[in-house]
Amino acid sequence: MTISTLSSKNQTTLGAEFVKSLKLQPGMRLKQSVEGNRIIIEPLEDVATAFGALKPKRKFRSIAEETEGMEAGIARDEAKGVA
Repeated sequence: MTISTLSSKNQTTLGAEFVKSLKLQPGMRLKQSVEGNRIIIEPLEDVATAFGALKPKRKFRSIAEETEGMEAGIARDEAKGVA
């Protein structure tokens, strides 16, 4: 059991074991509801939350860098006679 204190701004801290076991991340949205005399807090999975869940395998490039890469690939293919 973990005990926390409610601040004057109606804030409390979640125990590290809860955060870790539910894989909560800063900025995640949490759904709050009341059942009897219990407060239920559940992670809310939405597109904004899920978007950051996957780590990119490569760094993002600008449109100019992407265009340059595509043009280089086309030039290589043309040189090989593939295009």
